[in-house]
Amino acid sequence: MPSITSLRKWDYKLLSRYKPFYLPFCDLCCLCTFGKCDLTKDKKGACGIKMDAQQSRIVLLACCIGAATHTGHAREIVEFLIERFGRDYPLDLGDQVALEAPNIRLVTGIKPRTIGDLEEVLDYVEEQITHLLASTHTGQEGNNLDFESKVFHAGMLDHVAMEVADIAQIAAFNFPKGDPEAPLAQLGLGVVDLSKPVILVIGHNVIPSVYIVDYLNETGLKDEVEVCGLCCTAHDITRYSDRAKIIGPISWELRFIRTGVPDVIVVDEQCIRTDVLDEAVKINAPLIAASEKACRGLPDRSNDPVEEIVEDLVSGRQKGALILDMDKVGEVATKVAIRLAPKRKKFKALPSVGEIVEEAKKCRNCG
Repeated sequence: MPSITSLRKWDYKLLSRYKPFYLPFCDLCCLCTFGKCDLTKDKKGACGIKMDAQQSRIVLLACCIGAATHTGHAREIVEFLIERFGRDYPLDLGDQVALEAPNIRLVTGIKPRTIGDLEEVLDYVEEQITHLLASTHTGQEGNNLDFESKVFHAGMLDHVAMEVADIAQIAAFNFPKGDPEAPLAQLGLGVVDLSKPVILVIGHNVIPSVYIVDYLNETGLKDEVEVCGLCCTAHDITRYSDRAKIIGPISWELRFIRTGVPDVIVVDEQCIRTDVLDEAVKINAPLIAASEKACRGLPDRSNDPVEEIVEDLVSGRQKGALILDMDKVGEVATKVAIRLAPKRKKFKALPSVGEIVEEAKKCRNCG
């Protein structure tokens, strides 16, 4: 499998043809205790690094963060599914998919047939990300083009990790498999039924949302509670349930929460505002954190009885809870939403198009 230098010669050929152009967003290097170092006017840092290498170094750091985040998500998905379904669960992507894992097969040479086969792929990706991150340490890589070559490597790894996560969840959760007749998803703020309790899911990892939908189906409540989402989780939950709805991207997060429509907010990982708890408190909506990567400062209630958690959230004694048991996430989110919805009607303000137009007419163009 390719190391961080296996494609270096090819990377250099590309970089000689398409030369990097640097527009520094910061003139300083603040990454070690020798600094801060001013790199303007062709000055060197205390370690000898120059501006072009520092800019490429920051890009590599950013790429490592992104690749690690997608890889962490893939690892969590794969481990969870192995625990629930076993390593031998087949990766069946349907008869409409001729090449089930193009990135994995091209980069690693592995043809995955079961969920367990994906572990070896993730071992490789995680090892490479560690090497890339080590390259950014003080006194390591110092050439801008070698940093850029490593950036290419990080991007390649990222695509492999994302593919691992998606084919695992497609197979295990029976998402549409090349189906041209897959149901379309409802999209936008206006598709939410305000007469029902509303559960808002936000993030990138669909597992908590799957267990919310499963609980609603098992208890016969699927027509009584709205499940809507923001960002990647929203897209993935509509692949699992045709009753789920997509609100929009991360840029809509604040405006939708502030409508007061969500009765409970469930967050997993990525794509989430770091002040989501503050915003949830403003509208009296409890927050459930369902990922160990983003605990939000909330008390861990994973091992507590469901009714105790529900009572604490409904009464307002606690503003939120960290729950890492997915079965409990589904049950707690549903019960809290149903009990709070009648009390929260006064907080819900999703204006009609006509009302928005009338409000806009009041603008005095002062800005």
